[in-house]
Amino acid sequence: MGQQLRAARRARNKSLEDVSNDTNIKQEYLKSLEEDNYDSLPGQVYVRGFLSSYGKYVGLDPKALVAQYDRLMAFVEETLEDAPHQRKTRRRRIIPRRVIMLLIALVLAVLWLAILLWSKKT
Repeated sequence: MGQQLRAARRARNKSLEDVSNDTNIKQEYLKSLEEDNYDSLPGQVYVRGFLSSYGKYVGLDPKALVAQYDRLMAFVEETLEDAPHQRKTRRRRIIPRRVIMLLIALVLAVLWLAILLWSKKT
């Protein structure tokens, strides 16, 4: 896909700066698209939009580009599922949920005691 985009852009004598100014897509994102470097882009939804806009701008079929990207991502996900040693690991929470619940309960208990003590003084 990246080579298609680059070739179409060059055929129209456009620089990345021209494309960026006309499509409002950052130059670094356009360069990443041309290098098929999707990991440096914000997310799949954005990549689809960028591919569609860029493709349309340089005269390529935007739907075909997005479909090609979707097929590539499906293949990558399938490959990751088949290779257990390459699976994405879940990020661990910094503070476990139980600790947060315990802290909330503690704060509520302290507030309840404070209200009880204050009501006895009056």
